[in-house]
Amino acid sequence: MFKIIITFFLFQFNLNSQESVFLETNDGWKIHAKYLKPKKENLPVLLLVHSQKSNYTEWKKWFSEIERYGYGWMALELRGHGISTYKTDGSTQTFSSFSVSGFDNDYNKMIRDIDAAVIYLSSTGVKESDIIIIGVNLGANLAIKYSAINKNIFACVAINPSTNINDILTVNPLRLYGQRPILFVTAQNYKKRMQEVMLLYTIAKKTTGQENAFIIIEYSIKSAEDVLKSTIYKILNWVKNPKLPPVVEPEKISVSSDTFSITSSSPSYIILPDSED
Repeated sequence: MFKIIITFFLFQFNLNSQESVFLETNDGWKIHAKYLKPKKENLPVLLLVHSQKSNYTEWKKWFSEIERYGYGWMALELRGHGISTYKTDGSTQTFSSFSVSGFDNDYNKMIRDIDAAVIYLSSTGVKESDIIIIGVNLGANLAIKYSAINKNIFACVAINPSTNINDILTVNPLRLYGQRPILFVTAQNYKKRMQEVMLLYTIAKKTTGQENAFIIIEYSIKSAEDVLKSTIYKILNWVKNPKLPPVVEPEKISVSSDTFSITSSSPSYIILPDSED
């Protein structure tokens, strides 16, 4: 865990409104986030991590759906994105100047932004075991990596992760993830990425236990904005009960290094843990 100095300013219009929160990381970034508290104590808080070149508004479609379940949510703006461009020394920087290579580059350091959010939530009485990190694209890789470091996080949802985005790697973190729930979400429109997600799902089944690894497949996903509402409901229901009973899979998916084929007329479905490899 990182030691983070937190400063924040809250702008609250009523008891149930979103709050603008500003967090300070230990390497001097001021990170902006939007936060809505859960309706009841001990309900989950979903920590939402956006794609590269995006900001917290990528999740706007999700906010009202999350609130229907009574869950809390916090949508980060990662360093260099949105209005998270300021540092404590008064300088500014955007992602356009970040290096995309190096295992300690600015993108890998974004797990400090997530850690600042987790520590803030903990300071308000939210248990780390009630936090579920949901990331998309770049955010998905960060969600996997951070969750592997912080074993207190209850679960992770990775939407369109990759084995490597800007040198944020996911294979080894998954091997260290431990026996906690993890849900992958991917789509048929980007076959190369889907192959990578299927590989990560296979690794997760072996390292987290088959009862903890799940996957949802859609027809098309580019960002959090175009995830189908039916899939959002599946994700939020999974959050409520992340160890669902096994079901008979109606389709068979074949994966190889050269081909990837799916025969399905349905735009989305969920694969639950198998009874055997």
